[in-house]
Amino acid sequence: MYMNINVIKEKVKSILDPKDIIVYDIFEEKMGKEKILTILLDATLDHEHLEKVHMEVLDYINDDLDDDYYLQMSTVGIEKELRNLEEVQRHVGGYVYLESDAYTGNATLNDVIDNELHISFFIKGRPKKLQIKYENIRFIRQAVKF
Repeated sequence: MYMNINVIKEKVKSILDPKDIIVYDIFEEKMGKEKILTILLDATLDHEHLEKVHMEVLDYINDDLDDDYYLQMSTVGIEKELRNLEEVQRHVGGYVYLESDAYTGNATLNDVIDNELHISFFIKGRPKKLQIKYENIRFIRQAVKF
């Protein structure tokens, strides 16, 4: 049997979209001899709720999942990578960690205007503001402010 990830992804989305749970990623991986289909969710779920969703998804995709695969489902966590401009725009007002030639470190994402990120941060206790074009950012993720 050939496992079609796209078919599985569509089926998973059909279950999770009505629950306002976003599928962050679906991928295959190996851990030792075990084959695993991992589904990462962009949601805040407690263990009980995640287990219910896991069982519902497993029941629905069981015929599409190769017999030698296990299903693993978890949430991406609080410091998830922001993989595209749309994800960055949804995080306006939040705290981020970014890497670019102009600045590397933690900052508040104040706005995104015309593909340019407007950030603010402190250097030696002094507030600074900076605009960086999205295409000049090598890496960006959500961050936790302590």
